[in-house]
Amino acid sequence: MNNKLRILGSLSDSFKRGIAAEFSQRFIERYPSVEGEMYLGYPIYHDEQTRRKVCVDIALISKRGVYIINILTKPVTDYGAIQDDIYAKVESKFKKQPFLFRRKKLIFNFQTITYCEGQITEQEEYLLAKSCDDLIKLVEEYTETEEYSDDLYGKILSGIQEAYGINNHSVREGINEGTKAYAINQMATLVEKYGNSQMEAILSDVEGIQRIRGMAGSGKTIVLARKAAELHTAHPDWDIVVTYSTRSLKGQLENLIGRFYANKNEGAKYNNKKLKIMQAWGSSNSHGVYYETCLMHGVSPLSLNDAKAKYGRNTNLFSAICGNLLKEISDFKKLYDCILIDEAQDFDKNFLQLCTKIIGPENRLVYAYDELQALNEEQMPSPEEIFGHGIENDTPLIVCYRNQGPVIVTAHAIGMGLYRKEGLVQLPGSSDVWTAIGYISDKPICEGEEATLYRTKDTSPDFLNVDKNDIIKVSRFGDAKEMFDELFAIIFNDITKEQLTPKDIMIIDMDTLSYSNNYNKLIMYLNSVNEQRKSNGENAFAFHIHTAGAANPEDYFRDDSIVYSSVRRAKGNESYMVYIINAQRCVNTIQRRTDRNALFTAITRSKGWVRVLGYGEDMQALCDEFDRIKEHDFKLYFEHYPTREEQETIYLNNRDVEDREKRAFDQTKELINRLSQEGSMSKVQLMKQLFDADKEELLKLLQESENE
Repeated sequence: MNNKLRILGSLSDSFKRGIAAEFSQRFIERYPSVEGEMYLGYPIYHDEQTRRKVCVDIALISKRGVYIINILTKPVTDYGAIQDDIYAKVESKFKKQPFLFRRKKLIFNFQTITYCEGQITEQEEYLLAKSCDDLIKLVEEYTETEEYSDDLYGKILSGIQEAYGINNHSVREGINEGTKAYAINQMATLVEKYGNSQMEAILSDVEGIQRIRGMAGSGKTIVLARKAAELHTAHPDWDIVVTYSTRSLKGQLENLIGRFYANKNEGAKYNNKKLKIMQAWGSSNSHGVYYETCLMHGVSPLSLNDAKAKYGRNTNLFSAICGNLLKEISDFKKLYDCILIDEAQDFDKNFLQLCTKIIGPENRLVYAYDELQALNEEQMPSPEEIFGHGIENDTPLIVCYRNQGPVIVTAHAIGMGLYRKEGLVQLPGSSDVWTAIGYISDKPICEGEEATLYRTKDTSPDFLNVDKNDIIKVSRFGDAKEMFDELFAIIFNDITKEQLTPKDIMIIDMDTLSYSNNYNKLIMYLNSVNEQRKSNGENAFAFHIHTAGAANPEDYFRDDSIVYSSVRRAKGNESYMVYIINAQRCVNTIQRRTDRNALFTAITRSKGWVRVLGYGEDMQALCDEFDRIKEHDFKLYFEHYPTREEQETIYLNNRDVEDREKRAFDQTKELINRLSQEGSMSKVQLMKQLFDADKEELLKLLQESENE
């Protein structure tokens, strides 16, 4: 049987569940080839005037009709009044979508039906079903003669999902056709809808632990924010916490949750005393889950400096303080009714276990994480490893909504070193992960055999609809000055000609060690370039650049300034235009996997275009890799998919150096830079001293390296 009906959500009442199950089965039997979605216990609205919840038991959206069904567990004297209330709520939501409303009317019809098996008096003009047979007959009676078009069906789904507004729909004025801003405008006019797996994650029963997993850009943060808004609407008395690791995520979560809740509830604001958005650690100035747990149990919370002093700098400090809290408190109090965790890949089991201790026996915990957080680690520890038992509620998100197809493929190829002359640096531990993150292979992936992986518009929607060869570019320059010159030029062009705003742009510096110093150099050089342009009668580059977190930990994007960020601070943020500088720092380093993963993360911050800039020989190697990516038409081509033994060799040959050795190396670099900048010794003198070699021996070493 060709079953095209998707069932999402759940009903808590067992009687209603039984009716819904029987009705869905009967509908499938009657209309086996009709596409549709059946929502159970959704939509839910909170009536601000009566202070009560209005819930739709079944919302059936099919290509042959739309039906809103209310199930009564016992007879009432006036089911028509209930039907009117539900009809008014649903119609109001549909009419708020501009694409569903024309000439004071909806562009489609929908029916409201009351189901009641008891003795009940029928009311004229109010549809009533007393059995599933009656329900099917009413559906048949009001079935459309022709199926809805794909466009109309998609719009109705968007309306019932209240998905309009996932993205920013503010259309920019005075935009010229053919510019990047024009492409963004076109994308802003699209009618969005949630994918099946996203709606499943949003509507899944929150009793027990729920896992939401997907690759970067699959909409995990949006799904988590929407789920928080739904839960707060359905359970306004619950104490709900949304938590995260990266501090700059706070503003994004507040904005999303505020928008989603207002859309559902007639513009109302959510109660921030019952729905809290706070960082996992927290402090006296900004409470967090750990901080509040300590206070509520009479334990003195540790600050970052306190934790460093107690556990040392080389420890996972947050894991250590959470682990200590688990040992120190023998009897945990219930602090919250539900906790939702974003960026769960940034935490280990100690924090997740701590969360389960403070939410009571219902275990209402939702955690979302990147399926491919690092390219050699496709998943977090299993639920069994974290919680000591399995979970039933697990939702993978396979569609990448943020990154354009060429961007995500390039990120994976460069992150793995797939087209690297010396061979792969890393790859996922299991070939099954490729399907889980939306790649397609025309034949099963077999170790030791040729394999080609690619993405389609189903898993990488082409929202921008621009030339794929313009989406991402990788460029090499002679030195840092040339790189900065190009950076200023393309930013100037993107702002003046492509009509982007500073808030559309993100600069990510891959030189973590010299990040602050590089920013100072960048600003000084920008000022000197502007002075030179003015003296030549040219317009100065009229844009400002600020460092991420300059004003406070949550300070990231600004309306009047371009953000300059490290990879660590960039995590969790996204922009239309990403400029990555000093990309050569991620090639042929002593931490190959870590640095390749960092470049992967930087590239995937883009929801539009990417420009990867660097200089020197290592950057040429990266350009060569990118040329191979384009030659293979933005596909992942394995001439020989590594066997298990070969994967182990790849892992051993590309291990990062120990943290202790890396710190020693960094300290040596800092010393060399300081001494050379002071002018007391030249870099050649320092190299001779460091390698205990004369100039001729150094030249010989360099020549041998070039010939390798």
